[in-house]
Order: sequence, then structure tokens, then C-alpha cells
Amino acid sequence: MPAILAEALPPECMTGTFNSHGGIALAVTVLGLLFAVYALVRAFRFLREEAHTRRTAPGHHATKAWLLGIWTVLPPTWLLCEHIFLYRAFGKPACFDFFTHAQTIVLIGWLATLAVLTFLFFGRDIWGD
Repeated sequence: MPAILAEALPPECMTGTFNSHGGIALAVTVLGLLFAVYALVRAFRFLREEAHTRRTAPGHHATKAWLLGIWTVLPPTWLLCEHIFLYRAFGKPACFDFFTHAQTIVLIGWLATLAVLTFLFFGRDIWGD
């Protein structure tokens, strides 16, 4: 497998697509993954609660809306900022196609997670009890 990757990527892209400040992108990526895990854990916790608790507990709907709202807005905002500001300033020109391909993969994962969270948080509200 490493031989296939070495043939597919130019040598300058093997260490990343940024000349510097790659640590910032890594930190934001790790924080995004941690938030995704947190949101999914909360979603499954909401599912396990008793129906009576869901209806009477104050703030559940607001908490779900905030988590889903944050998950809807922040990841694409980060991808846009990374694409426009970080890559233009620090990106390696030879690696742009690989960078955009990686962003496409991340975007698909984000959309899948958004769909799962929407279903877990508001599925019963949408389709009824």
C-alpha cells in the first residue's frame, strides 16, 4: 500500500499539502472529530431516554438544535477558510488537486454525519412518534 501512495502523490506532497502551519489544520481537524463524537454520543443518549423524559425535560430540544446548528455551520466554514485563506498563503501549488480531493472526502463525511445527526435528533419530530 505505501508503494501505491508513493506513486500517486508527488514527493513534495508526501509530507502534507501546506508549507507551514499544518499544525493549525491538524488541531482544528482533531477538535472537529472530537465534537462529532460528542454530538453523536449526545444523540444516542437522547434516543435511550424514556419518552416521558424527552417530553418533559426542559432544554432538550434547544440542546439538540444548538448541537445540530453548530455541526451544520462550523465544518463547512472551516473548509472554506482553509481553502481560501490557508491554502493560498501556505499551500504547495503542486498539491492543490490532492488538497481539493481530501476536502471533497471530508465534505462527504460531514454530510453523512449531518444526516445521521438530523435523523437521530429530530427523526421522531419529523415522522411523529
